[in-house]
Amino acid sequence: MTVNGPVDAADLGITLAHEHLYADLRPHAEQVAQPLPLDLDEVVEVVLPYLEQIRHLGCRTLVDCTATTIGRNPLLIRRLSQASGLHMLTTTGAYLAVAGRFVPPHVLEESSDELAARWTGEWRHGIDGSDVRPGLIKLGLEGDPLSDLERKVVRAAARTHRETGLVIAAHIGPWEEVEPGRNARCAFEQLDLLEAEGVALSAWVWVHAQNEAVADHHVRAARRGAWVSFDGFRPGQVDRYLELLGRMRDEGLLHRVLLSQDAGWYNASAPRGGEFHPFHPLFTELIPALRGNGFGEDDIHTLLVRNPAQAFAFDLQRR
Repeated sequence: MTVNGPVDAADLGITLAHEHLYADLRPHAEQVAQPLPLDLDEVVEVVLPYLEQIRHLGCRTLVDCTATTIGRNPLLIRRLSQASGLHMLTTTGAYLAVAGRFVPPHVLEESSDELAARWTGEWRHGIDGSDVRPGLIKLGLEGDPLSDLERKVVRAAARTHRETGLVIAAHIGPWEEVEPGRNARCAFEQLDLLEAEGVALSAWVWVHAQNEAVADHHVRAARRGAWVSFDGFRPGQVDRYLELLGRMRDEGLLHRVLLSQDAGWYNASAPRGGEFHPFHPLFTELIPALRGNGFGEDDIHTLLVRNPAQAFAFDLQRR
Protein backbone atom coordinates (compact mmCIF):
# COMPACT_ATOMS: atom_id res chain seq x y z
CA MET A 1 0.00 0.00 0.00
CA THR A 2 1.71 3.18 -1.17
CA VAL A 3 0.69 6.76 -0.42
CA ASN A 4 -0.87 6.85 -3.89
CA GLY A 5 -2.82 3.62 -3.35
CA PRO A 6 -2.14 -0.08 -3.82
CA VAL A 7 0.39 -1.34 -6.34
CA ASP A 8 1.43 -4.84 -7.27
CA ALA A 9 4.29 -5.83 -4.98
CA ALA A 10 6.21 -7.04 -8.03
CA ASP A 11 6.29 -3.44 -9.28
CA LEU A 12 8.16 -2.01 -6.27
CA GLY A 13 11.56 -2.58 -7.87
CA ILE A 14 14.69 -1.60 -5.95
CA THR A 15 13.45 -0.56 -2.52
CA LEU A 16 15.03 1.30 0.37
CA ALA A 17 13.26 -0.37 3.29
CA HIS A 18 13.82 2.22 6.02
CA GLU A 19 14.36 5.93 5.37
CA HIS A 20 12.96 9.28 6.57
CA LEU A 21 11.83 12.39 4.74
CA TYR A 22 10.44 14.89 7.27
CA ALA A 23 10.43 14.70 11.07
CA ASP A 24 9.57 16.75 14.16
CA LEU A 25 11.94 15.50 16.85
CA ARG A 26 10.54 17.56 19.71
CA PRO A 27 8.68 15.73 22.51
CA HIS A 28 5.07 15.01 21.58
CA ALA A 29 3.69 17.30 24.28
CA GLU A 30 5.71 20.18 22.86
CA GLN A 31 4.58 19.39 19.33
CA VAL A 32 0.95 19.64 20.46
CA ALA A 33 1.45 22.77 22.57
CA GLN A 34 3.58 24.64 20.01
CA PRO A 35 2.89 23.39 16.46
CA LEU A 36 5.48 24.44 13.91
CA PRO A 37 4.37 25.91 10.59
CA LEU A 38 5.09 23.58 7.68
CA ASP A 39 6.33 25.13 4.44
CA LEU A 40 5.60 22.29 2.03
CA ASP A 41 7.26 24.09 -0.86
CA GLU A 42 10.50 24.50 1.09
CA VAL A 43 10.55 20.85 2.19
CA VAL A 44 10.02 19.71 -1.40
CA GLU A 45 12.73 22.09 -2.63
CA VAL A 46 15.23 20.67 -0.13
CA VAL A 47 14.35 16.97 -0.29
CA LEU A 48 13.37 16.37 -3.92
CA PRO A 49 16.93 16.53 -5.37
CA TYR A 50 17.99 13.66 -3.08
CA LEU A 51 15.07 11.58 -4.32
CA GLU A 52 15.72 12.39 -7.96
CA GLN A 53 19.33 11.31 -7.45
CA ILE A 54 18.42 7.82 -6.25
CA ARG A 55 15.76 7.39 -8.92
CA HIS A 56 18.50 8.05 -11.46
CA LEU A 57 20.58 5.36 -9.70
CA GLY A 58 17.79 2.80 -10.09
CA CYS A 59 15.72 3.14 -6.93
CA ARG A 60 11.97 2.75 -7.44
CA THR A 61 10.52 2.64 -3.89
CA LEU A 62 11.29 4.34 -0.58
CA VAL A 63 9.67 3.31 2.69
CA ASP A 64 9.28 6.36 4.95
CA CYS A 65 9.41 4.81 8.42
CA THR A 66 8.78 8.05 10.30
CA ALA A 67 6.54 7.10 13.22
CA THR A 68 3.11 8.58 13.77
CA THR A 69 4.20 11.08 16.45
CA ILE A 70 7.58 12.05 14.99
CA GLY A 71 6.21 14.19 12.19
CA ARG A 72 4.49 11.66 9.94
CA ASN A 73 2.88 13.73 7.20
CA PRO A 74 1.07 11.59 4.63
CA LEU A 75 0.20 14.41 2.24
CA LEU A 76 3.80 15.64 2.17
CA ILE A 77 5.01 12.10 1.46
CA ARG A 78 2.46 11.80 -1.34
CA ARG A 79 3.63 15.08 -2.85
CA LEU A 80 7.26 13.95 -2.76
CA SER A 81 6.28 10.58 -4.21
CA GLN A 82 4.48 12.17 -7.13
CA ALA A 83 7.22 14.73 -7.74
CA SER A 84 10.01 12.14 -7.69
CA GLY A 85 8.25 9.26 -9.41
CA LEU A 86 9.13 6.94 -6.50
CA HIS A 87 6.63 4.68 -4.80
CA MET A 88 6.49 5.57 -1.08
CA LEU A 89 4.96 3.98 2.01
CA THR A 90 3.97 5.58 5.32
CA THR A 91 3.11 4.24 8.77
CA THR A 92 0.56 3.65 11.45
CA GLY A 93 1.36 2.42 14.98
CA ALA A 94 3.06 3.86 18.08
CA TYR A 95 6.60 4.84 19.06
CA LEU A 96 7.51 4.20 22.71
CA ALA A 97 11.32 4.35 22.49
CA VAL A 98 13.62 7.22 23.54
CA ALA A 99 12.24 7.21 27.10
CA GLY A 100 8.68 7.77 25.89
CA ARG A 101 9.18 11.32 24.62
CA PHE A 102 6.93 10.68 21.60
CA VAL A 103 4.07 8.85 23.38
CA PRO A 104 0.66 10.55 23.07
CA PRO A 105 -1.98 10.23 25.82
CA HIS A 106 -4.20 7.85 23.85
CA VAL A 107 -1.45 5.20 23.75
CA LEU A 108 -1.32 5.27 27.54
CA GLU A 109 -5.10 5.24 27.96
CA GLU A 110 -6.43 2.86 25.33
CA SER A 111 -6.48 -0.93 25.43
CA SER A 112 -4.81 -3.16 22.85
CA ASP A 113 -8.13 -3.63 21.08
CA GLU A 114 -8.82 0.12 21.06
CA LEU A 115 -5.38 0.88 19.65
CA ALA A 116 -5.82 -1.82 17.02
CA ALA A 117 -9.19 -0.31 16.06
CA ARG A 118 -7.55 3.12 15.75
CA TRP A 119 -4.75 1.83 13.50
CA THR A 120 -7.08 -0.37 11.47
CA GLY A 121 -9.29 2.70 11.01
CA GLU A 122 -6.36 4.49 9.33
CA TRP A 123 -6.05 1.51 7.00
CA ARG A 124 -9.73 1.46 6.15
CA HIS A 125 -10.49 5.18 6.02
CA GLY A 126 -7.18 7.04 5.58
CA ILE A 127 -4.87 8.99 7.89
CA ASP A 128 -5.99 12.25 9.52
CA GLY A 129 -8.90 12.84 7.16
CA SER A 130 -6.85 12.16 4.02
CA ASP A 131 -7.25 9.19 1.70
CA VAL A 132 -3.64 8.13 2.29
CA ARG A 133 -3.45 4.70 3.87
CA PRO A 134 -0.52 3.23 5.84
CA GLY A 135 1.77 0.66 4.28
CA LEU A 136 3.22 -0.71 7.53
CA ILE A 137 2.80 -0.72 11.31
CA LYS A 138 5.75 1.09 12.93
CA LEU A 139 6.58 0.45 16.59
CA GLY A 140 9.37 1.83 18.76
CA LEU A 141 10.35 -0.40 21.69
CA GLU A 142 13.37 -0.65 23.98
CA GLY A 143 12.36 -2.66 27.05
CA ASP A 144 14.42 -5.52 28.44
CA PRO A 145 12.08 -6.96 29.51
CA LEU A 146 9.21 -5.23 27.72
CA SER A 147 7.09 -3.00 29.89
CA ASP A 148 3.35 -3.60 30.27
CA LEU A 149 2.77 -0.66 27.93
CA GLU A 150 5.11 -2.12 25.31
CA ARG A 151 3.43 -5.52 25.55
CA LYS A 152 0.04 -3.85 25.08
CA VAL A 153 1.29 -2.09 21.95
CA VAL A 154 2.76 -5.30 20.49
CA ARG A 155 -0.60 -7.02 20.98
CA ALA A 156 -2.32 -4.08 19.30
CA ALA A 157 0.06 -4.39 16.35
CA ALA A 158 -0.64 -8.12 16.13
CA ARG A 159 -4.38 -7.53 16.01
CA THR A 160 -3.97 -4.76 13.44
CA HIS A 161 -1.90 -7.11 11.30
CA ARG A 162 -4.57 -9.79 11.50
CA GLU A 163 -7.13 -7.29 10.18
CA THR A 164 -4.98 -5.61 7.53
CA GLY A 165 -2.10 -7.90 6.58
CA LEU A 166 0.35 -5.03 7.17
CA VAL A 167 3.86 -5.90 8.26
CA ILE A 168 5.02 -4.81 11.75
CA ALA A 169 8.35 -2.94 11.72
CA ALA A 170 9.75 -2.63 15.25
CA HIS A 171 12.53 -0.20 16.12
CA ILE A 172 14.38 -1.96 18.92
CA GLY A 173 16.53 -0.69 21.71
CA PRO A 174 19.08 2.11 21.88
CA TRP A 175 20.51 3.69 18.77
CA GLU A 176 23.82 1.97 19.48
CA GLU A 177 24.40 -1.33 21.21
CA VAL A 178 25.22 -0.84 24.90
CA GLU A 179 25.15 -4.50 25.97
CA PRO A 180 25.49 -7.44 23.60
CA GLY A 181 22.25 -9.39 23.58
CA ARG A 182 20.07 -6.65 25.04
CA ASN A 183 18.44 -5.71 21.75
CA ALA A 184 18.01 -9.38 20.91
CA ARG A 185 16.14 -10.06 24.15
CA CYS A 186 13.75 -7.25 23.29
CA ALA A 187 13.32 -8.73 19.81
CA PHE A 188 12.72 -12.31 20.88
CA GLU A 189 10.20 -11.32 23.55
CA GLN A 190 8.21 -9.62 20.79
CA LEU A 191 8.41 -12.73 18.60
CA ASP A 192 7.05 -14.84 21.45
CA LEU A 193 4.16 -12.40 21.97
CA LEU A 194 3.31 -12.39 18.28
CA GLU A 195 3.31 -16.17 18.14
CA ALA A 196 0.94 -16.22 21.12
CA GLU A 197 -1.33 -13.85 19.16
CA GLY A 198 -1.34 -16.22 16.18
CA VAL A 199 0.80 -14.00 13.93
CA ALA A 200 3.30 -15.52 11.50
CA LEU A 201 6.75 -14.16 12.28
CA SER A 202 7.24 -13.23 8.62
CA ALA A 203 4.95 -10.31 9.53
CA TRP A 204 7.63 -8.75 11.74
CA VAL A 205 10.76 -6.71 10.92
CA TRP A 206 13.65 -6.31 13.35
CA VAL A 207 14.48 -2.66 12.65
CA HIS A 208 18.09 -1.55 13.35
CA ALA A 209 19.23 -5.16 13.76
CA GLN A 210 22.79 -4.02 12.98
CA ASN A 211 22.91 -2.54 16.50
CA GLU A 212 22.89 -6.05 17.98
CA ALA A 213 26.55 -7.03 18.21
CA VAL A 214 25.96 -10.80 18.44
CA ALA A 215 25.41 -12.05 14.90
CA ASP A 216 24.03 -15.39 16.11
CA HIS A 217 20.90 -13.53 17.18
CA HIS A 218 20.32 -12.29 13.62
CA VAL A 219 20.55 -15.88 12.44
CA ARG A 220 18.12 -17.11 15.13
CA ALA A 221 15.53 -14.44 14.29
CA ALA A 222 15.77 -15.14 10.57
CA ARG A 223 15.45 -18.88 11.08
CA ARG A 224 12.26 -18.25 13.04
CA GLY A 225 10.93 -16.46 9.95
CA ALA A 226 11.40 -12.80 10.92
CA TRP A 227 12.85 -10.10 8.70
CA VAL A 228 16.26 -8.84 9.84
CA SER A 229 16.80 -5.22 8.77
CA PHE A 230 20.33 -3.87 8.48
CA ASP A 231 19.21 -0.32 7.87
CA GLY A 232 21.76 2.15 9.19
CA PHE A 233 24.37 2.13 6.42
CA ARG A 234 26.55 5.22 6.20
CA PRO A 235 29.72 6.01 4.27
CA GLY A 236 32.66 4.33 5.98
CA GLN A 237 30.64 1.30 7.12
CA VAL A 238 31.24 -0.96 4.13
CA ASP A 239 33.30 -3.51 6.05
CA ARG A 240 30.72 -3.84 8.81
CA TYR A 241 27.90 -4.40 6.32
CA LEU A 242 29.93 -6.88 4.31
CA GLU A 243 30.45 -8.81 7.54
CA LEU A 244 26.76 -8.72 8.49
CA LEU A 245 25.53 -9.67 5.04
CA GLY A 246 28.27 -12.24 4.51
CA ARG A 247 27.24 -14.07 7.67
CA MET A 248 23.60 -14.18 6.58
CA ARG A 249 24.61 -15.35 3.10
CA ASP A 250 26.81 -18.10 4.53
CA GLU A 251 23.89 -19.25 6.70
CA GLY A 252 21.59 -19.35 3.68
CA LEU A 253 19.44 -16.53 5.07
CA LEU A 254 19.80 -13.61 2.66
CA HIS A 255 16.13 -14.18 1.82
CA ARG A 256 15.21 -12.87 5.31
CA VAL A 257 17.28 -9.64 5.16
CA LEU A 258 16.26 -6.05 4.40
CA LEU A 259 18.76 -3.31 3.64
CA SER A 260 18.57 0.47 4.04
CA GLN A 261 20.17 3.57 5.59
CA ASP A 262 17.84 5.33 8.08
CA ALA A 263 18.92 8.48 6.23
CA GLY A 264 17.24 11.76 5.30
CA TRP A 265 15.62 13.56 8.24
CA TYR A 266 14.48 17.05 7.24
CA ASN A 267 14.23 18.40 10.81
CA ALA A 268 11.19 20.64 11.31
CA SER A 269 12.99 22.59 14.06
CA ALA A 270 16.10 23.48 12.04
CA PRO A 271 16.48 26.16 9.36
CA ARG A 272 15.76 24.49 6.00
CA GLY A 273 15.69 21.16 7.78
CA GLY A 274 19.26 21.17 9.07
CA GLU A 275 21.71 18.49 7.90
CA PHE A 276 20.04 16.08 5.48
CA HIS A 277 21.73 12.71 5.07
CA PRO A 278 21.55 11.70 1.38
CA PHE A 279 20.11 8.42 0.17
CA HIS A 280 22.72 7.58 -2.48
CA PRO A 281 25.59 5.92 -0.49
CA LEU A 282 23.95 2.51 -0.57
CA PHE A 283 23.98 2.70 -4.37
CA THR A 284 27.38 4.30 -4.85
CA GLU A 285 29.34 2.54 -2.08
CA LEU A 286 27.66 -0.56 -0.68
CA ILE A 287 26.31 -2.18 -3.84
CA PRO A 288 29.67 -1.90 -5.69
CA ALA A 289 31.38 -3.35 -2.60
CA LEU A 290 28.96 -6.28 -2.58
CA ARG A 291 29.71 -6.96 -6.24
CA GLY A 292 33.43 -6.85 -5.48
CA ASN A 293 33.17 -9.28 -2.59
CA GLY A 294 31.41 -12.29 -3.97
CA PHE A 295 27.77 -11.21 -3.98
CA GLY A 296 26.12 -11.99 -7.28
CA GLU A 297 23.39 -10.07 -9.06
CA ASP A 298 20.77 -12.50 -7.75
CA ASP A 299 21.94 -11.81 -4.18
CA ILE A 300 21.57 -8.07 -4.71
CA HIS A 301 18.17 -8.57 -6.35
CA THR A 302 17.11 -10.64 -3.34
CA LEU A 303 18.15 -7.96 -0.86
CA LEU A 304 16.77 -4.92 -2.65
CA VAL A 305 13.88 -6.17 -4.79
CA ARG A 306 12.56 -9.61 -3.86
CA ASN A 307 12.70 -9.29 -0.07
CA PRO A 308 11.03 -5.87 0.28
CA ALA A 309 8.28 -6.91 -2.12
CA GLN A 310 7.51 -9.87 0.13
CA ALA A 311 7.93 -8.01 3.43
CA PHE A 312 5.70 -5.02 2.62
CA ALA A 313 2.92 -6.87 0.78
CA PHE A 314 -0.26 -6.61 2.84
CA ASP A 315 -0.73 -10.32 3.22
CA LEU A 316 -3.23 -12.13 5.45
CA GLN A 317 -1.80 -15.52 4.51
CA ARG A 318 1.80 -15.14 5.66
CA ARG A 319 3.85 -18.23 6.36
